[in-house]
Amino acid sequence: MLGQKPVWVNIDVPTQRFTLHRECMHTNRMCETPYKGIGKLKRDGGWIRFRNIDVAVKRQEEDYNQFELVIHCK
Repeated sequence: MLGQKPVWVNIDVPTQRFTLHRECMHTNRMCETPYKGIGKLKRDGGWIRFRNIDVAVKRQEEDYNQFELVIHCK
């Protein structure tokens, strides 16, 4: 198990990146836009909360394996 704390994932469709974040400057500044959601996906992706890193990585492997996995904050 990698961790039990909640994480946010920035799923970015245009760049095909799946970026994991703990609390950091990026999560503190996230905001919904017309094309990127918070808690939901829109045309260009969105910020999705997972209960821990293990669950987020499993989602990337199952549904976003063509996206680059980036772990921003450990």
